[in-house]
Amino acid sequence: MAKETILEVDSAEQALFKKKLKELNSYKGRGTELISVYIPNGTDRGSVMNQLATEMGQSGNIKSPQTRKNVQSALKKISNYLKQINFDIPNTGLVVFAGNVSPIEGRSDLRLFVVKPLKQLRTKLYWCDSSFHLAPLEEMMVPTEVYVFIVMDKREATVALLVGKRYDIIGHFTSNVAGKFRAGGQSAQRFEHLREEAANDFYKSVSGKINASLEGKWEKLKGIVVGGPGQTKNQFLEVGGLDYRLRDKILGIVDLSYTDESGIREIIQRSEDILRNTELMRERVTLDKFMQQVVKDGLATYGQRDVEAALEKGQVSLLILSEGITWRVIKVKCTNCEHEKVYTIKDPKQEFDDTAISCEKCNSPVEEVEETDYLDHLLDTAHAMGTETVVVSMDSEEGAQFYNSFGGIGAMLRYK
Repeated sequence: MAKETILEVDSAEQALFKKKLKELNSYKGRGTELISVYIPNGTDRGSVMNQLATEMGQSGNIKSPQTRKNVQSALKKISNYLKQINFDIPNTGLVVFAGNVSPIEGRSDLRLFVVKPLKQLRTKLYWCDSSFHLAPLEEMMVPTEVYVFIVMDKREATVALLVGKRYDIIGHFTSNVAGKFRAGGQSAQRFEHLREEAANDFYKSVSGKINASLEGKWEKLKGIVVGGPGQTKNQFLEVGGLDYRLRDKILGIVDLSYTDESGIREIIQRSEDILRNTELMRERVTLDKFMQQVVKDGLATYGQRDVEAALEKGQVSLLILSEGITWRVIKVKCTNCEHEKVYTIKDPKQEFDDTAISCEKCNSPVEEVEETDYLDHLLDTAHAMGTETVVVSMDSEEGAQFYNSFGGIGAMLRYK
């Protein structure tokens, strides 16, 4: 398993990537009018632009006037966007989607979506269908929740990493601890002392091997669960040996029947509530700190205008965004003087018609050249400023309150 790749994924970026794929998957076109363009880094600009021009020409043969108009408008949106960014393709590649996503027949809601792949895009692709082509991106979904499970008794220990829904055994150890029945001639007291001494040595050995295998990854781990029969698991923790940074991540202790791979499956099954509550707890802790600072007029701010201003000044130490935000950012350019203006559309049902807008400088017509998800827009700004970002759900009371009372946009500040 490629543990390094898994452990280095940006959880905020992953959350927004997952949210965007879910949205794209919900759109269905009428006929084959939803376009997907996959562009790996290093792709020749001319080959892409020429293909779009060829498709524009061939679309003139589409019999349905409405479908023909929608396809041609989508192709124009994609071409304009690629020109706007000067064909600057990110290291992992770029995927551009466009088409009429209106669920109402006869009504046009032409949208453009841009996705930066989480992993290296290998294949160049043009796809026109009744739905967006998402399979290559869905395969890139990398689980970011990483947990360690330790199951043991005095004779055996098994250690596993859980990443998403998949676990991998990273260690299996056996001891030389004698059975409960002593050899003839030995006093019961001495025999038991030797057993405990051997068990403690085994616990320390296992701790040392766990410390070594997770060296440098402590801060990336979400938590550790320890399990086993009887009191062995407690004795293991009491004897010590686990690095304090690992001990601080222990989420729970679970009674088990097995200490081999069957025990790993058993502990994962019995830890579902622990893991579910832990993710929500982390969100609660973050939001509680934020709200405490807001109440005492401390190092926190919220709302679109104030957070954006603080972010641009480099004041933000932690950007907090709600996954409930569905805004989009649209950039238009004057066809005459090339003046640009950005609009933030907060109603997901609102259609944007660039033909109804004139340039504020010279009153000439404008055309849409770029559309971005608002959360992606802020995340890009945060990355450029070196600011950490968290995306919180609305599954907890605190998460819902953050969205409803603070607009779903908040920030912890370095200074005021």
